[in-house]
Amino acid sequence: MDLWIWILLAAVVVVLFVVIAVTLRAIRPKAPEPLGVAPRAPSAATPQRAGGARPAAETSPAALSPAVIAQIDALVAAEQKIRAIKVLRETTGGSLQEAKTRIDRWQVPAHGASTSPAAALSAAPRPADAVAHLDPGVRTEIGRLIAADQKIRAIKVLRDATGLGLKDSKDAVESWR
Repeated sequence: MDLWIWILLAAVVVVLFVVIAVTLRAIRPKAPEPLGVAPRAPSAATPQRAGGARPAAETSPAALSPAVIAQIDALVAAEQKIRAIKVLRETTGGSLQEAKTRIDRWQVPAHGASTSPAAALSAAPRPADAVAHLDPGVRTEIGRLIAADQKIRAIKVLRDATGLGLKDSKDAVESWR
């Protein structure tokens, strides 16, 4: 009878150990999931690494539409990485680091950026063209700010009006006539 008690006691200890292990695993903290987003398989629209494996930082909570991909292609091709990161973050809701990593690895197709209407509208303007097509009121305001030695505000107004990058806007303000 002593043998049956030891076997029963060993079985109870094993069961308790399993229950405790399962409970501890269940209460372990998990990374929060974005609200309203279900996990899914990787999209063919997102760039991948050479081996086909995608790092965890490149999974996006929202799929990229063809128009957004074309817009990002155009921005990356025009070396407007900051604007491309901003577009990607607004579209996916991802973190800055994830968006920067994806844009750094973004590969524009061999045939160049897409020529869809959405991409053509979102493509970054050339500095000379952007300044030449400025609204007269904006042109007057920028001239007034430059005359008042407020170049930083003039750069900001130019960037807001044209969508130019910081360097292009700064160069345009410094060469303003």
